[in-house]
Amino acid sequence: MLGLAALLRVVNLGGRPLWYDEAFAVLYAEKPLVTMLYGTVSQVGGAAADVHPLFYYTLLHSWMELWGQSPAAVRSLSVLLGIATVWVVYHLAGYLYGRRVGLVAAVVLSISPFHIYYSQETRMYALLGLAAVTTTYCFVRAWSGASRQVAGGQWQVAGSRWQVRDATCYLPPATWWLAFAIAGVTTLYAHNLGAFFLAAVDGWVVWAWWRGRRLVNLRPVVLSHLLMLALFAPWLLVAPGQWAKIGQAYWVTRPGLAELIQTLLIFHFAYDNQALPTWLLPAALFFSLLLPAVLVVAGGKWQVTSGKCHLPPATCHTFLLCLTLLPILLTFLVSQERPVYVARAMLPSAIVYYILAAAALVKGSMPRPVRWGVLLPAVAIVVISLVNHYTYARFPRSPFDQVAAYLAAQSDPAEAIVHSNKLTFLPTHYYGRRLEAAFLADAPGSPEDTLAYPTQVALGLFATPDLATAVAGRHRVWFVILARAVEEYQAAGRPHPHLAWLEGRYEQVRTVAFNDVLVYEYVARP
Repeated sequence: MLGLAALLRVVNLGGRPLWYDEAFAVLYAEKPLVTMLYGTVSQVGGAAADVHPLFYYTLLHSWMELWGQSPAAVRSLSVLLGIATVWVVYHLAGYLYGRRVGLVAAVVLSISPFHIYYSQETRMYALLGLAAVTTTYCFVRAWSGASRQVAGGQWQVAGSRWQVRDATCYLPPATWWLAFAIAGVTTLYAHNLGAFFLAAVDGWVVWAWWRGRRLVNLRPVVLSHLLMLALFAPWLLVAPGQWAKIGQAYWVTRPGLAELIQTLLIFHFAYDNQALPTWLLPAALFFSLLLPAVLVVAGGKWQVTSGKCHLPPATCHTFLLCLTLLPILLTFLVSQERPVYVARAMLPSAIVYYILAAAALVKGSMPRPVRWGVLLPAVAIVVISLVNHYTYARFPRSPFDQVAAYLAAQSDPAEAIVHSNKLTFLPTHYYGRRLEAAFLADAPGSPEDTLAYPTQVALGLFATPDLATAVAGRHRVWFVILARAVEEYQAAGRPHPHLAWLEGRYEQVRTVAFNDVLVYEYVARP
């Protein structure tokens, strides 16, 4: 199980180029903590400079001190976090539904394209997934341990008739409540949107209290939340500024039905940062809609077995449904006022969904033709999706390493290398640190204007306000731009303004394409 998870997460680990977000993470995390703090919490127009907590960057800083900054090295931290998540899911699903469900849930997570993608990326989402599922496991152990009524060799969940023999709790409930608080605050420090996952846990607690007409575990729930609040208090001073930053400049748009359908597709077969093959999309979308319906029907015909389960099936279902749906719903609703809906932050909900799916497959009733008629095509789509993931070489996985090597070989220090924006500059800079290059600033106040000046100071990399300043009268100019940026202007019937400015003052010598990254060579007109 863990071997499968590890194998699928190391395929082509160092072969796929780092993209903008990963390059930013490496270049930022190599700085001292005090520098990162300045680049994150400094105020710009009443808002924080950056929107993410620093826990992942601090962790990555220590990791790079040990293992270096090669693509494989920096991504291996996420690989390790992803494998650990599979291990926790095995224990969580096994505790709730029995060992067979635990095994199936671990296998489903092991082959999930969504989870594999973020287990191979130098970003904080693998950490978020591990922290959230660990929070869930600790909460379940704490809640069930404190709620049961021990009587001889049996225990009974308060307010129900569900009984399990020989239930053993190796740690007292107080220890699990402490672990829940620590894992919960780690979720918050991993990503600010982890708050919606914790809110879903609290939503289920409120439902359980209302259904049972009694405040079960009231004291430990309150105390664990107070401890979370105390541990997260330092960052609570920063969070309002980060929320204001999102209001000032953030690339996320207000979500609608399309984003919800896309999230469903991502949960099953895809990822939110690179495209599936166009020809595969209809089948992937069809089975993304079909699979939940089949699992709901199968789960409705529950087969009670003698397996070791520590909570009634109905309680497990409701709890996991809350953790699957509520974070998505809460983020969606909040995003109608201030858009923060990014599918990758729903990774914890996807992990919980895989446990539900495994439980329905193992313990639900499903005719064999239906089971294999749905599962076999779904597995085939997963395999194709993974092949696409490992071999994808367009934006954001463009060959920036080749761009850097080309510019290093062809350009001269006296010539100007200019990037149209930060998206091509940062990953190219990661691969070619000795290259003297400039990148043009985003339009102030635009959704893309996310790299605040204090963050630039922390990185030691500064945007250039315009092309005239960037070229500074140089005889030869190398201009780097994404093909899609040029195509967007061409579709509107006009040239890209940067290219128009250059062609008005320089002669184009040649254009070299590295997949969808274009490098233009210009020389000054005589």
